[in-house]
Amino acid sequence: MQDYASSRNPYGSGFGQRVEEAVDDVAYELRSAVAYVDRVVVPQVRRESSGALRLLAGHLEKLANTLHPYTPKSDAPSSSTSTSEGSAR
Repeated sequence: MQDYASSRNPYGSGFGQRVEEAVDDVAYELRSAVAYVDRVVVPQVRRESSGALRLLAGHLEKLANTLHPYTPKSDAPSSSTSTSEGSAR
């Protein structure tokens, strides 16, 4: 029976076992890589992306102020504005 099995498998009788070991090794390394990404990379990306978004928000605010300067309006409406509009008509 051993001769039959080795005659059908051109790589030898231990080839299947070596492939299974290699698959197990790859699966272990992949789990380790995923654990590293979850433990180290994801938190760092979250920290850095928060800072980057804050920086971007500041730049966008400056750009908005350049395009359309912000002037706070007073609480009481000015009567001169409505008078000048009425006389212009």
